[in-house]
Amino acid sequence: MNSVKKDFDDLLQKQMDRRDFLKHVGIGFVALTGVATILKTLSTLSGKQQGVGYGASAYGGARPKNNQS
Repeated sequence: MNSVKKDFDDLLQKQMDRRDFLKHVGIGFVALTGVATILKTLSTLSGKQQGVGYGASAYGGARPKNNQS
């Protein structure tokens, strides 16, 4: 963990222009969103994801098993 802090401090002290700054910010953004996407995919594959909120169930409640029209 100490090396991560040192690397981060080195990055903050580094001279860079706007292009380098935007490149570093973009890499960080992709890394964060990539991790979130991987975690979401893993939770979906494990079957632990539950439907919560609007649209989680059939409109008006559960549908009857014997639907006679």
